Amino acid sequence: MPSIILPLAAQVNLPLLMYSMRAQLHYLLLDGFDPDTGELALRIRVDFEAPGEGRFLRLKLHLGRSGDPLQPLRRELQTHVQMPVPPLWDRGLKIVIRAIEDELSAPEGRNPSRYSWVQTQLLHPTDERRGTLNHPVARQADILWEWAQRAEKAGDDAQAIELLERMLLLAPQHVPALGWLCQLLRRQSMVEELAEFTERLLQLAPASPEALLMRGEALVHLQRPQEAGEAFARVLKFNPVHPLAHLGAAQARSLAGGDPCPHLDAALELDREATLSVLRETFDYRILPSYPRENSYPQDILPTLLGVSPGETETFCRERGLPVTGPAGSVRETELSRWVTIQNRYQLLPMGLHWLAPTPRHIPELP
Repeated sequence: MPSIILPLAAQVNLPLLMYSMRAQLHYLLLDGFDPDTGELALRIRVDFEAPGEGRFLRLKLHLGRSGDPLQPLRRELQTHVQMPVPPLWDRGLKIVIRAIEDELSAPEGRNPSRYSWVQTQLLHPTDERRGTLNHPVARQADILWEWAQRAEKAGDDAQAIELLERMLLLAPQHVPALGWLCQLLRRQSMVEELAEFTERLLQLAPASPEALLMRGEALVHLQRPQEAGEAFARVLKFNPVHPLAHLGAAQARSLAGGDPCPHLDAALELDREATLSVLRETFDYRILPSYPRENSYPQDILPTLLGVSPGETETFCRERGLPVTGPAGSVRETELSRWVTIQNRYQLLPMGLHWLAPTPRHIPELP
């Protein structure tokens, strides 16, 4: 599960004046139980009167010790928001603690996997129907889905992602939740997690073009172009005129050292505006394989090679995607040739670049 960094009022010693505004307890979310230490981690969402002033209080309850295990929670609420523990939280946490203690007494009680259910528990301060405790598993999943919807509506994608991940502990084959989670992960540029969850989604919906496109995009960012190309090829097998799949396939083939132009030509014909926008703004002109004895050019000779000014070559490198990946900040010949070819072929610059690469010492085989 990805690490979500949130503002934590409990981590810093802020003046109590900060909490003098009227506070509202939003929910209590259990983060897990460690059977080796006996620590039950939880967080409390507290919303304040001013918009955007929500905070999380994080703390741990220590089970197996003498005294009231909820005392740290009582102290935190009194200190930071001057509130008692809501009766529903008091009762709910005692039920959770009793269940954990029963698990600990079992033969496999020290196995952490026995406590994954703890992370699915969310308690509402006043409405038992909006908390997961004491509901059937299917209803618990629905409740977490509803909380994820609220989080996304409030602009908190990170919290929506976490809630959906917890929901999937209860309903691992819930296709709509997996699809929604993948969209949120893509929006947050969490590419490693996106690759993981699109793989899960495709096991359940192997022909989903959206899942294949998101997986291909994630694999491109992870520099796994062969796998990315396979994902885009699967889309094109079902829909040969999908412009985004052609763009993705072109990007994957280019990164792998192949010729992207057949797919770029197809994408240009299908959606000219989108294709030119990608080529100007986001296309990655790097070539990941390295070739023995490949030429590289220092940047200060590029103006002579390309027939442009030094300022224009700086712009090409800074704003137009010309890769500078060679030794000592030089430009590899294969990448320069690829970049110039595409700029000229699709007329991406105000002028054509009158340059032909010398005969390469090594001609890469196309995949």
